[in-house]
Amino acid sequence: MAALVGIAGLVAAGAHAAATPVTPPPGASVEAPVFSWTLPANEQAVALSIADKPDTTATGMFLAQNVVRAHSFTNDETTWSPSAPLYAGHYWWLVSSRDRTTAEPYSSAPSDFRVGLSFELDQLPVHRSLSHHWLRISLRWKGNMRTVRFKLSILRRGKIIWARTGLRRNLVGSPGSVSFTWRRPQGVKQGSVLTLREGMSVPGTSAGGGGFFTVRAP
Repeated sequence: MAALVGIAGLVAAGAHAAATPVTPPPGASVEAPVFSWTLPANEQAVALSIADKPDTTATGMFLAQNVVRAHSFTNDETTWSPSAPLYAGHYWWLVSSRDRTTAEPYSSAPSDFRVGLSFELDQLPVHRSLSHHWLRISLRWKGNMRTVRFKLSILRRGKIIWARTGLRRNLVGSPGSVSFTWRRPQGVKQGSVLTLREGMSVPGTSAGGGGFFTVRAP
Protein backbone atom coordinates (compact mmCIF):
# COMPACT_ATOMS: atom_id res chain seq x y z
CA MET A 1 0.00 0.00 0.00
CA ALA A 2 2.81 2.41 0.86
CA ALA A 3 4.37 1.76 -2.52
CA LEU A 4 1.08 2.55 -4.27
CA VAL A 5 0.71 5.78 -2.31
CA GLY A 6 4.25 6.76 -3.26
CA ILE A 7 3.58 6.14 -6.95
CA ALA A 8 0.31 8.09 -6.80
CA GLY A 9 2.15 10.95 -5.15
CA LEU A 10 4.71 11.03 -7.94
CA VAL A 11 1.99 11.03 -10.61
CA ALA A 12 0.15 13.89 -8.89
CA ALA A 13 3.35 15.88 -8.57
CA GLY A 14 4.18 15.34 -12.24
CA ALA A 15 0.69 16.39 -13.32
CA HIS A 16 1.20 19.76 -11.64
CA ALA A 17 4.83 20.31 -12.65
CA ALA A 18 4.11 23.15 -15.04
CA ALA A 19 4.58 26.89 -15.25
CA THR A 20 2.12 29.18 -13.46
CA PRO A 21 0.92 32.24 -15.44
CA VAL A 22 1.14 35.42 -13.34
CA THR A 23 0.54 38.47 -15.54
CA PRO A 24 -1.67 39.47 -17.13
CA PRO A 25 -4.05 37.97 -14.55
CA PRO A 26 -7.03 35.99 -15.85
CA GLY A 27 -9.64 38.23 -17.48
CA ALA A 28 -7.43 41.33 -17.49
CA SER A 29 -7.89 43.99 -20.16
CA VAL A 30 -4.59 45.33 -21.46
CA GLU A 31 -3.29 47.45 -24.33
CA ALA A 32 0.20 45.96 -24.61
CA PRO A 33 0.47 42.72 -22.60
CA VAL A 34 3.58 41.88 -20.60
CA PHE A 35 3.63 38.18 -19.75
CA SER A 36 5.25 36.77 -16.64
CA TRP A 37 5.18 33.35 -15.01
CA THR A 38 6.80 31.20 -12.34
CA LEU A 39 8.38 27.77 -12.80
CA PRO A 40 8.83 24.75 -10.55
CA ALA A 41 12.33 23.94 -9.44
CA ASN A 42 14.54 22.36 -12.10
CA GLU A 43 12.31 23.49 -14.97
CA GLN A 44 13.04 25.77 -17.91
CA ALA A 45 10.55 27.72 -20.06
CA VAL A 46 10.57 26.56 -23.68
CA ALA A 47 7.93 28.72 -25.36
CA LEU A 48 4.92 30.96 -24.88
CA SER A 49 1.89 30.68 -27.14
CA ILE A 50 -1.07 33.02 -27.63
CA ALA A 51 -4.30 31.78 -29.21
CA ASP A 52 -7.68 33.22 -30.04
CA LYS A 53 -9.46 30.10 -28.73
CA PRO A 54 -8.77 28.12 -25.52
CA ASP A 55 -8.94 24.62 -27.06
CA THR A 56 -5.89 22.43 -26.44
CA THR A 57 -4.53 19.11 -27.66
CA ALA A 58 -4.01 16.00 -25.55
CA THR A 59 -0.53 17.31 -24.68
CA GLY A 60 -1.90 20.63 -23.44
CA MET A 61 -0.85 22.76 -26.40
CA PHE A 62 -3.14 25.10 -28.33
CA LEU A 63 -4.52 23.86 -31.63
CA ALA A 64 -2.15 25.09 -34.33
CA GLN A 65 -4.87 26.86 -36.33
CA ASN A 66 -5.78 29.00 -33.30
CA VAL A 67 -2.27 30.23 -32.47
CA VAL A 68 -1.77 33.92 -33.32
CA ARG A 69 1.65 34.44 -31.74
CA ALA A 70 4.41 32.17 -30.37
CA HIS A 71 7.89 32.76 -29.02
CA SER A 72 10.67 30.36 -28.02
CA PHE A 73 13.00 30.78 -25.02
CA THR A 74 16.58 29.68 -24.38
CA ASN A 75 17.79 31.80 -21.44
CA ASP A 76 15.62 30.90 -18.43
CA GLU A 77 13.13 33.68 -19.19
CA THR A 78 10.18 34.27 -16.88
CA THR A 79 8.84 37.36 -18.65
CA TRP A 80 8.17 38.36 -22.25
CA SER A 81 6.25 40.95 -24.27
CA PRO A 82 5.38 40.83 -27.99
CA SER A 83 7.38 43.10 -30.26
CA ALA A 84 4.30 43.76 -32.42
CA PRO A 85 0.82 44.71 -31.16
CA LEU A 86 -2.16 42.36 -31.12
CA TYR A 87 -5.56 43.02 -32.65
CA ALA A 88 -8.33 43.92 -30.22
CA GLY A 89 -10.00 40.78 -28.93
CA HIS A 90 -10.13 37.90 -26.46
CA TYR A 91 -7.00 35.75 -26.14
CA TRP A 92 -5.55 32.86 -24.14
CA TRP A 93 -1.90 32.17 -23.35
CA LEU A 94 0.16 29.33 -21.93
CA VAL A 95 3.79 28.53 -21.22
CA SER A 96 5.53 25.33 -22.31
CA SER A 97 8.37 24.10 -20.14
CA ARG A 98 10.57 21.05 -19.62
CA ASP A 99 12.46 19.32 -16.86
CA ARG A 100 16.16 20.17 -17.05
CA THR A 101 17.18 16.62 -16.18
CA THR A 102 14.68 14.40 -17.97
CA ALA A 103 13.47 16.85 -20.67
CA GLU A 104 9.91 15.89 -19.73
CA PRO A 105 7.58 18.48 -21.36
CA TYR A 106 4.83 20.37 -19.54
CA SER A 107 2.25 22.99 -20.44
CA SER A 108 0.57 25.44 -18.13
CA ALA A 109 -3.20 25.78 -18.05
CA PRO A 110 -4.43 28.45 -20.51
CA SER A 111 -5.05 31.89 -18.98
CA ASP A 112 -7.20 34.48 -20.73
CA PHE A 113 -6.86 38.24 -21.28
CA ARG A 114 -8.36 40.87 -23.53
CA VAL A 115 -6.81 43.56 -25.69
CA GLY A 116 -9.01 46.66 -25.67
CA LEU A 117 -9.98 48.46 -28.86
CA SER A 118 -8.01 51.53 -29.90
CA PHE A 119 -9.13 53.66 -32.85
CA GLU A 120 -8.11 57.08 -34.11
CA LEU A 121 -9.26 58.92 -37.21
CA ASP A 122 -6.75 61.44 -38.52
CA GLN A 123 -7.71 64.80 -39.99
CA LEU A 124 -9.00 64.47 -43.52
CA PRO A 125 -6.50 65.88 -46.05
CA VAL A 126 -7.93 67.25 -49.32
CA HIS A 127 -5.84 68.30 -52.30
CA ARG A 128 -7.30 70.42 -55.09
CA SER A 129 -6.21 70.93 -58.69
CA LEU A 130 -7.75 73.99 -60.32
CA SER A 131 -6.19 73.25 -63.70
CA HIS A 132 -7.41 69.64 -63.83
CA HIS A 133 -10.62 70.27 -61.87
CA TRP A 134 -10.32 67.51 -59.30
CA LEU A 135 -10.34 66.98 -55.54
CA ARG A 136 -8.22 64.22 -54.03
CA ILE A 137 -9.73 63.03 -50.76
CA SER A 138 -7.93 60.77 -48.30
CA LEU A 139 -9.09 59.08 -45.12
CA ARG A 140 -6.40 58.05 -42.65
CA TRP A 141 -6.69 56.03 -39.47
CA LYS A 142 -4.76 53.93 -36.98
CA GLY A 143 -5.80 51.38 -34.40
CA ASN A 144 -5.92 47.69 -33.55
CA MET A 145 -9.22 46.78 -35.22
CA ARG A 146 -9.31 44.17 -37.96
CA THR A 147 -11.51 46.12 -40.39
CA VAL A 148 -12.85 49.65 -40.79
CA ARG A 149 -15.94 50.90 -42.60
CA PHE A 150 -15.67 54.26 -44.35
CA LYS A 151 -18.15 56.65 -45.92
CA LEU A 152 -17.38 59.74 -47.95
CA SER A 153 -19.81 62.10 -49.65
CA ILE A 154 -19.82 65.49 -51.37
CA LEU A 155 -22.92 67.66 -51.13
CA ARG A 156 -23.95 70.71 -53.07
CA ARG A 157 -26.84 72.76 -51.69
CA GLY A 158 -27.67 69.90 -49.33
CA LYS A 159 -27.86 67.27 -52.07
CA ILE A 160 -25.38 64.41 -52.40
CA ILE A 161 -23.61 64.61 -55.76
CA TRP A 162 -20.92 61.99 -55.05
CA ALA A 163 -20.44 59.22 -52.48
CA ARG A 164 -18.19 56.27 -51.70
CA THR A 165 -18.53 53.59 -49.02
CA GLY A 166 -16.67 50.40 -48.27
CA LEU A 167 -14.68 48.16 -45.93
CA ARG A 168 -10.92 48.01 -45.59
CA ARG A 169 -8.73 45.48 -43.84
CA ASN A 170 -6.58 47.11 -41.15
CA LEU A 171 -3.00 46.10 -40.46
CA VAL A 172 -2.40 46.44 -36.73
CA GLY A 173 0.66 48.54 -35.91
CA SER A 174 0.56 50.45 -39.19
CA PRO A 175 -1.51 53.49 -40.24
CA GLY A 176 -4.19 52.84 -42.84
CA SER A 177 -5.57 55.04 -45.57
CA VAL A 178 -7.92 55.15 -48.53
CA SER A 179 -7.98 57.82 -51.26
CA PHE A 180 -10.40 58.88 -54.00
CA THR A 181 -10.37 61.48 -56.74
CA TRP A 182 -13.50 63.48 -57.55
CA ARG A 183 -13.61 65.27 -60.88
CA ARG A 184 -15.86 68.29 -61.18
CA PRO A 185 -18.69 67.65 -63.63
CA GLN A 186 -19.72 70.34 -66.10
CA GLY A 187 -22.88 71.03 -64.16
CA VAL A 188 -20.92 72.27 -61.12
CA LYS A 189 -19.25 75.65 -61.51
CA GLN A 190 -15.70 76.21 -60.40
CA GLY A 191 -15.70 77.91 -56.99
CA SER A 192 -19.07 76.48 -55.93
CA VAL A 193 -19.30 75.78 -52.20
CA LEU A 194 -19.32 72.04 -51.51
CA THR A 195 -19.74 70.17 -48.25
CA LEU A 196 -17.50 67.18 -47.70
CA ARG A 197 -18.70 64.61 -45.16
CA GLU A 198 -16.52 61.80 -43.90
CA GLY A 199 -17.00 59.05 -41.41
CA MET A 200 -15.40 55.84 -40.21
CA SER A 201 -16.55 53.07 -37.88
CA VAL A 202 -15.37 49.70 -36.60
CA PRO A 203 -17.81 46.90 -37.50
CA GLY A 204 -19.34 45.20 -34.50
CA THR A 205 -18.52 48.07 -32.11
CA SER A 206 -19.67 51.59 -31.32
CA ALA A 207 -16.24 53.05 -32.14
CA GLY A 208 -16.00 55.56 -34.93
CA GLY A 209 -15.75 59.19 -35.87
CA GLY A 210 -16.33 61.69 -38.60
CA GLY A 211 -17.23 65.23 -39.50
CA PHE A 212 -17.81 67.66 -42.32
CA PHE A 213 -16.37 70.87 -43.74
CA THR A 214 -16.73 73.06 -46.82
CA VAL A 215 -14.47 73.23 -49.84
CA ARG A 216 -14.59 75.14 -53.12
CA ALA A 217 -15.17 73.17 -56.32
CA PRO A 218 -11.93 72.99 -58.35
